[in-house]
Amino acid sequence: MNLVKSGLLAAAAFSALPAFSSQVTQWDYVVDSAFNAAQTTFSAGRASSNGTVAPSNLQISWGVANGSVGVNRSALEISATPSSGVLVTDGASQLANTYTHVNNGNLGRNSVSLLTTQIDAQLQLRPSGSGLPYASYLASYTVNFAETPNVSGSCVVQGAVACDDIFVISGSLNEAFVYDGFEYFVSFFAAPTLDTLDDTVCAAAGAGPGCIGFTTQEFMATTVNFNLAITSRAIEVPEPGSIALLGAGLLGLVGLRRRHPRA
Repeated sequence: MNLVKSGLLAAAAFSALPAFSSQVTQWDYVVDSAFNAAQTTFSAGRASSNGTVAPSNLQISWGVANGSVGVNRSALEISATPSSGVLVTDGASQLANTYTHVNNGNLGRNSVSLLTTQIDAQLQLRPSGSGLPYASYLASYTVNFAETPNVSGSCVVQGAVACDDIFVISGSLNEAFVYDGFEYFVSFFAAPTLDTLDDTVCAAAGAGPGCIGFTTQEFMATTVNFNLAITSRAIEVPEPGSIALLGAGLLGLVGLRRRHPRA
C-alpha cells in the first residue's frame, strides 16, 4: 500500500472536521483487520498437502489436504476483529486485534507451508461525543513465516520440544497527526513484545537483517494481542484552529519509525 496516498486520504477526512478549542481527551476507535488472500504465498509440497485462506480471510491454514487445524494442519488466525471502544489520550491502551499461530508438528515431511501474507488493517478514529464521521486510515503489514524442519541438529531456533517456527512482521506501527494545536501519536504494540531477531533467524524467514517478530513452539497455540494507544503533546501551530496531518497518516501496523512499541 502507498502510505503517502493513505496519509492524504486520512488528511482529507480530518480536514473536514471542525476544530476543538482544547486537547481531545477521548477518541472513539474501530480497528478491522484481515489477511489479503491475493498476497498470501505457500511453499511447494507434496500433492496431499495444501494451503488455504478461510472465509472472511481471518484464517490461513496449511498441512494435510482436507485435514483439521490442530490435528494435521497449522494455522494463523485473526480474532477480536473488528474491535471498537474508547481511547483516552495519554491513558491506557485498548485491544486492537488478536493473532494466534496454531503450531502443529504433524504436517509430515515436505508439506506445503505458509511463506508470506499481508494483513490489511483499517483504523477509524474520531473525538468521542462529537457525532462527527470517523476519519479512516488503511495500512498493510507484511508477514514472513518459516515453518522450520524439526530435524535434530538443524534448528535455527531450538525450542523446548523441537525447532521453533519464525514469525516476522514489517511495516509502520507508529504514526502522528496534528489536530487543533496538539500532536497525537497513535501506536500499535504487541503483548508479548515483538523482539528484534537475530539476523540468521530473519534470513530463515526470508526477511532482512534486524527484522522484528517472534518464534513459536511446536505443538502449541501462541497468541499475540495487538493493543492501541494514543499520546499527545502541545505544539505551536501557525494558524490556530487549523487542522493538519503530519507524516503518512494516523497509523502505520510496520517498520517502527517514531517509537518502539510498548509492552
